Amino acid sequence: MERNINRRRFLEISGAAGMAAIAGCAGDGEDTPTDTPEPTTAEPTTEEPTTEEPAADYTPPTETENALVEPATLKEWVDAELVNSDDVYADPRVAVIRVDAGNYDSGHVPGAVPLASDDAEGSATLATTRVEGLAQTQKLVPHGETVDQIIQNAGVGPNTTIVLAGDNPMYAARAYWVLRFWGFPRERVKVLQGGSSAYDDEFGLVYEDVQTPDTNYTVKGFEEPNYNSRKGLNELIQDVDAINAGEDAPSILDQRGEGDGEGEAKIAGSHIDQAGAYIDGDSFTAPNPWKSASEIEEHVNGYEGVDAANGDIVTMCHSGFKGTIAFFALDGIVGNENVALYDGSWSFSWSQYNGEQDPTPNEAWRTDINERTVGEITDTSQLDIDPDLNAELTELATLDANQVKKDAIEYIVGDTSGGFGCGS
Repeated sequence: MERNINRRRFLEISGAAGMAAIAGCAGDGEDTPTDTPEPTTAEPTTEEPTTEEPAADYTPPTETENALVEPATLKEWVDAELVNSDDVYADPRVAVIRVDAGNYDSGHVPGAVPLASDDAEGSATLATTRVEGLAQTQKLVPHGETVDQIIQNAGVGPNTTIVLAGDNPMYAARAYWVLRFWGFPRERVKVLQGGSSAYDDEFGLVYEDVQTPDTNYTVKGFEEPNYNSRKGLNELIQDVDAINAGEDAPSILDQRGEGDGEGEAKIAGSHIDQAGAYIDGDSFTAPNPWKSASEIEEHVNGYEGVDAANGDIVTMCHSGFKGTIAFFALDGIVGNENVALYDGSWSFSWSQYNGEQDPTPNEAWRTDINERTVGEITDTSQLDIDPDLNAELTELATLDANQVKKDAIEYIVGDTSGGFGCGS
């Protein structure tokens, strides 16, 4: 593949010694002097010529105001040949991923590739079934191997900034959270404002398939996963117990929304939130733009005791996807460092840990006792409690009770002997 590397121009500035012209004129009519000074020879300079790099004609990818980028900014990166350049070690460098992969053939940003792993594409890559608590649970964060496949398919290297494009903000938000959980810093993961449609309106899309350079880049290169961006079921139960005891605990934003969660049972102390409150327009799955940081803060601060910019906040929903809308808005746009997603979710986890299950979860895990849930939950349609785990995991504040966190640490760090806490 022909290399396509951004080449910057350098301006060479060299000093030059010069003679000043001597021009005399007598203002009073006197003759001009005929004596002229002896010419002098300038000493040769020994200084090396200096070079200065001109200011880049684009916003550096890691220096945008927040994780939301405008189409014009992405166009700057396209024009500067930062997108999908052949040198995967280049710094800066940009990879664009269309998250709604099914729409890839209908047009995409130049250099963009569809979101895909080895055996799936689009939203199917963003969740999997795995052990959480006492049972196999659906819609959880994908394994590290899957995320490695996603970023390698996109040609991501150690200095690459990822831009998540596409016309479904919820999928972009979920992809953002997955990458953040697996260690990517905020400055290296962006979401395209208005999606591919907004870019198309201003600059047009392309239709050809894009080839990416080979890369062996892996999330194992990070020091550790950003596990604080995720709440396991064991952690959320402890948080709710703390809320009920009047102790310090996170605020919970439940994005099942009015008409979707209002009037149903809910987690004690949670606020029924609206996923659409963070996006302009009637739908959080259509290519509508995200609201500004000030609008998001005003909305979230409207809940009693919630601090959008600095507060400890957990977002959630039915399945772990809508909840990422608030996560991205707060983490990516507002810049709150203390936001987490409960990706076990209401439908596939919390509502399943009740006394109607057979076998019945041990009391440490039951969400229908100790005033952990407001209202009645009797759903038994999803969960298959593992009797061995039910007998072994009777304490919540252990790393063994948070299998997703433990697996992530083992994948990146190699072992869990480094004092990563008890999963509480």
